[in-house]
Parts: sequence; structure tokens; C-alpha cells
Amino acid sequence: MINMKKQRIILFLLLLTALWGVPRSAGAQIFAVRADALAALAGTLHLGTEVSVADKWTVEASGYWNPVKTPSLSMNFHAVQLGSRYWFYESFVGHFVGGQLSYVSYDLGNRTRRYDGRAYGIGISYGYAWMLSKRWFVTVEAGVGLYRTKDTRRDPTVGDWDDEYIYHYRRWTLAPSRLEVSFSYLF
Repeated sequence: MINMKKQRIILFLLLLTALWGVPRSAGAQIFAVRADALAALAGTLHLGTEVSVADKWTVEASGYWNPVKTPSLSMNFHAVQLGSRYWFYESFVGHFVGGQLSYVSYDLGNRTRRYDGRAYGIGISYGYAWMLSKRWFVTVEAGVGLYRTKDTRRDPTVGDWDDEYIYHYRRWTLAPSRLEVSFSYLF
């Protein structure tokens, strides 16, 4: 019986100690989901999540998917980006700089030339977030990245039984890593 009381007291003291270390701003938002309106105009679905890990730091994960693939145009790709943001004022408010790691698998091109391949790279970005209400905000962000690409170029008009030249490319490319106008909801 005494042993049980000691366990309860120790458990209560540990719980009290853990709660003492919790930040006092219990009402602060620490998690956000977002959708990119600019990407939606191009037929790309972009959804992302962001978590506040410190007063001025957040980490994020984003996924992109574009299913457009016709005989005359292909913008088919899917991508994943992992990154972090440093906010100059506080998380989810005002100016920020970010860094991203990216992976892209793509099939891009027109009627006479298609590029099928993969790319991975690193990028940096700058942005600003406006609070619309307690839970909603708009973010504008632009960035540039360095990507290592490996792809195959071919002519889609050549039949299966015809001879054709297939070009294999490996190169470093400087390209936009972020260009978004996103709407986010804070939890």
C-alpha cells in the first residue's frame, strides 16, 4: 500500500515537472496544412504540411502531382519536397527564408520532343505570410535550386517498329525550386 502511494507521488511529481516545462502560450498554432493556388492554375495538385519546432523555425513536407498527359502535351510529374523555414518575427507570420530538398520524377514535352527522367536537388527561398484570421493565412514564396537531372529524350511520333535516336542526358540545372501563392489553415 505504501509502495503504491510512493509510485503515485513520483508519477504526480514527474507530470508536474513535465508540465512546468511546457511553453506558456498554449493557444499558439503549431501545425498548418496548405494548398497552392498558383500551381492549381497549371493543373498541378500541391498539398503541404508545416510544423513549428521552435519560436522562429518550422519544418515542412510538400507533395506535387500533375497528371496532364496527352499526345500533344505532357506535363506529367510528381515531386516531394522536404524543407525548413526561418521566420524573422515568429512562426507563420511575416518574412521568412527557407531551404528545401527535392525529388522529381517527370515526363515533360510536346508533340515532337519528350523528356522522361528524374531530378533531385537543393534550393533556397524567400517569402512572406499574411494572417487573414486566427486560423487562415496566405503565403507568397519564390526560390531557386540546383538540381541533378538524369533523363531520356525521344521523339514520340516515331512508331514502335521504326528506328529512332534516343538521347540520354545527365546534367546540373539551375531552376526555380519554389514559386507559390498558398492558402494555409493553422491547427
